Amino acid sequence: MAVSKSVSVTFASREQISDLATFIDRSGLIDNSAARLVAKGNLLVAWVQVLAPRGLNDTTPTVLGMRGAELVAEAKFDIVVPIDSLRARFDNAEETDTGFVVTMPLQAPSVRWKIPLPPQTGWESLGKIGASDLQNVVREGMKIIKRKIPNNAEEHVVRSYRSQVWGTTINGSLGLPAGVALAAETLGFFGDKVMDVSAKEPWIRLSSTRGEILAKHTPVVLDGD
Repeated sequence: MAVSKSVSVTFASREQISDLATFIDRSGLIDNSAARLVAKGNLLVAWVQVLAPRGLNDTTPTVLGMRGAELVAEAKFDIVVPIDSLRARFDNAEETDTGFVVTMPLQAPSVRWKIPLPPQTGWESLGKIGASDLQNVVREGMKIIKRKIPNNAEEHVVRSYRSQVWGTTINGSLGLPAGVALAAETLGFFGDKVMDVSAKEPWIRLSSTRGEILAKHTPVVLDGD
């Protein structure tokens, strides 16, 4: 349910708010300026975009980060808000008798969030992958990008190389794009030594105790004659 006015949520502790704020802060280290917040019942889920295609012929995979937090009181909304405004609201949480109240910023609809979110149920377990393997993927990917992209490269060239690097499948049996490793590094999800991998077409999911990363490959769109 989208809303056009401010809504408030109540957390049980400042630690919960700080945890979510850290997640939002880390998402701002990349080209990400907005977060999608979905509240349903006593759960607030924050979604951020790590990678996403831009334009018809951009094959960059869609890679999302997700982290949830429990709420003291039930709420229901689905909004997109600027992360700078959200961080300020977290900093100014109001302590009450029932918990810590955060008034959400007014939503700022974004074309980049005009995508259906991954399903909540129906996931099939595919196996596990080690955090050290993902960290190696990030290091190698960064080396390739640094080596191949000239300092004065135009934006479309930079995006093309990054799309190739982070869209590469890193594990044939699991079908993970390298972009999930970048997301795990950016969002600070390498606290677990091993992460679970599951799938629900067209999505694939990497789960850790710190949150989840979800990705799907972008199909190539051919120009018409």
